[in-house]
This record gives sequence, structure tokens and C-alpha cells, in this order.
Amino acid sequence: MMRHLGDRVDLDGLVADAVEEGREVQVIPARSTKAEALAAFSETLNFPEWFGMNLDALADCLDTFARESEGQGEWELVWDGVAALRRDDPRTFAGIERILDDLQREHPHVHVTVIER
Repeated sequence: MMRHLGDRVDLDGLVADAVEEGREVQVIPARSTKAEALAAFSETLNFPEWFGMNLDALADCLDTFARESEGQGEWELVWDGVAALRRDDPRTFAGIERILDDLQREHPHVHVTVIER
């Protein structure tokens, strides 16, 4: 189950705890528009050039990333600062959240945390 945390979370402490528990951690800033949010995923996770900057491509790239990391230990994806995207583009927020929830359910070594600030 995807974990949702409030705006008072200590991001550095969250990352340190995950690393101490043996997880690789990637922090993705949410941004406030669909294009910015998708670009943040692409830049942070170093998606391939063919990344289509749409939700289907995001799902495909995250699934590929998760499959390629199987057997390499646990992975924590932290989507930080979702409040602006949720407010300004609730449809994109819901789509990305659905993709992240599916990713975590399909890949048990992936943990997803959403920080709502």
C-alpha cells in the first residue's frame, strides 16, 4: 500500500531511514503542471530519450525501471510536494498516483511514499 505523509515530514530523515533499511531512494519533486511533473520523473530517473512525456509512457518507464532493478534490493520512490499538482491539475495527480500505486502492487520490492505538501 502506498504511504501518504503530511507536510511536516522530515525528508532527510525519511531518506536516511530508508537507506538504513537497505533501500535505494529516489526523490521526485511533484511540480505543479503535468509537463513539469513528467519532466521531473524523467530527469530524476534518467528515462530514455524515447520517453513520450505522457502518463502511458510514465507507466511503461517506471515498470521497466522496476523490472530492471529486481534482484538488486528494495527501492523507495518518494514523490514529494504533491499539493500544487493536486490543486492545479487533479486529473494528472490522480493519474500519476494510480500509476505509482500499480507499480508498487506489481513490484513488491518497490515502495512508494507520497508527501502531501
